[in-house]
Amino acid sequence: MNYENKWVRFYSEFSKTHGEFIKSFTFLNPGVSSSQFRVCAYLKAGYNTREIAEEMDLSIRSVESHRYRIRKKLKVKRAESLIMHLHGQY
Repeated sequence: MNYENKWVRFYSEFSKTHGEFIKSFTFLNPGVSSSQFRVCAYLKAGYNTREIAEEMDLSIRSVESHRYRIRKKLKVKRAESLIMHLHGQY
């Protein structure tokens, strides 16, 4: 199954249980790219970096780079976990 098909299937299920997250996250963070949003959605759903890399057909390093850029855009403090930020803020 290719990446886009995986994403469509994942997003369909994710939106059923995390609809409010999707609305508030996209409204409050318009500068986040679609790939960065996908990483955030996978993190919110409990995926780890390796699993996200597999789902998105990326290297682990690419996912780590996305996570770094997301932290900067969301202004997540160094001591705060991105995952905890996503769970606590949205």
